[in-house]
Amino acid sequence: GGLAMLLERSRQSLNSCKETVVFLKNRAKVEEEYSRSLQKVAQTTLKSMDRAGASQSTQQTAWQRLVEVHETLASNRMKFSITLSEMSDYLSNYVKAKENVRRRLKETEQRYQKAIEDSEASLEKARVKYELQSIEWEKLLVKTSKSDGNNQANSSGAQGALSKTKNVSNAVSGIFSKHKGTTQETLERMGQEAGVKTKMANESYKRILQQTNTMRRDFYDVQLPKILASVMGLVEEVDQFLKFSLGKYAYTYESAVLADAITLKPIDGVCAGMVEMVGDIDSKADLDTYLQTAARTGGRVNRASIPYREYEMTAVARLYANPKHIFGVPLDSQLERDHQKVPLILVKCAEAVETYGLQNEGIYRQSGQSSQVTKLRNEFDLDAEQVDLCSSSCVSDINNVASVLKMYLRELPGGLVPPAQRSTMLGYFPADEVDSAGDAETYSTHAQYSRDQDLGLAQKISGLASAIRGLDEPHRNTLAFLFAHLDK
Repeated sequence: GGLAMLLERSRQSLNSCKETVVFLKNRAKVEEEYSRSLQKVAQTTLKSMDRAGASQSTQQTAWQRLVEVHETLASNRMKFSITLSEMSDYLSNYVKAKENVRRRLKETEQRYQKAIEDSEASLEKARVKYELQSIEWEKLLVKTSKSDGNNQANSSGAQGALSKTKNVSNAVSGIFSKHKGTTQETLERMGQEAGVKTKMANESYKRILQQTNTMRRDFYDVQLPKILASVMGLVEEVDQFLKFSLGKYAYTYESAVLADAITLKPIDGVCAGMVEMVGDIDSKADLDTYLQTAARTGGRVNRASIPYREYEMTAVARLYANPKHIFGVPLDSQLERDHQKVPLILVKCAEAVETYGLQNEGIYRQSGQSSQVTKLRNEFDLDAEQVDLCSSSCVSDINNVASVLKMYLRELPGGLVPPAQRSTMLGYFPADEVDSAGDAETYSTHAQYSRDQDLGLAQKISGLASAIRGLDEPHRNTLAFLFAHLDK
């Protein structure tokens, strides 16, 4: 119990040393990084001052001296970092050595304990063997004693029988006396052998007992106290060395801080401190010197206004920067913006259809490819003037051109015919005729009925023409162009 307690205490002391090693390493790393960073800043500043080639004013001189002070501070911190690293390495090696000592002491104690345990196990085996031999010997002794008593009783009975029948008695007595004599000798021989074995087991038991007790006395009276004293000395030595190391660290740290303080504020009274360096700056004298130098070397200042220089963008960039949207833009707004009478998309699509698509059946009923239609839509919505519908990709499927034109007309705000004129035009046709306009046969029937029962055809044409004339110029021109195209 006491040795285990001291071993645990020594482990705690060594762990404290290990924690101190880690601290010193990390602190040395911090100081090294700080020193290098401060040195780098100071050197960079001095190089910058050299490249600038500034005049040696009082401010410049003071600033250079201040930077040089920082170089000295960086050097002091680097020395402090090196000292901490050396302390850390030395303490680490010391801990490793003392851990080996602690391990050897622990292994020594375990070796003695193992030897004692093995000896006690051998002693227990010898004791058990001795007891078993003793019990066996005891049984044989008791059995031999009982056999002697039986032999005496048998001898008396045989003599009484001789007086009556001598011949028969002699024969029987001879047989039994021979048999009993043999059994008795065997028991006596086995008893002697058991006695010898018991004596040998007893001597072995005593010998192992003496060895075990000698080993125990040597361990508990001699070896264990030595081990305890060694472990106790180890604990005291480690604790004292850790105290010494911490004291050395404290002294080194104080010395480093004091060195920094002396660098910042020398105590010899000869060198100036940082406050005195700053106090030597004469800003007024520096300004006067600068103005005099500038007056001698400077020229006249150009006071003319700086002209504006616009950046010349490429044609593609200008196109993307200022797109001319047409989809979803009111018709009058886009025509006024583009200075056109008819939308360019309508003109270009109509020309393409009339050039490449009049021979196609269902030109405005069949839909084009969605991807190609979307591509054409994006091109027209960027700048309709730049779209070329004569390319092979466009004329290969004229339905794409027709579909983008239909999409444009669908997305016109208010439609190609404004709502007011559209209502007037639809008023010339019955509702059921308008609903069934998609059926040619039904439309023909309703048209016949319309000519017979409703307004006359001439009245319808006159009314529709009047409604069209009521459109504003952009819608009227566009509608006229579209009718002329569809009439071809």
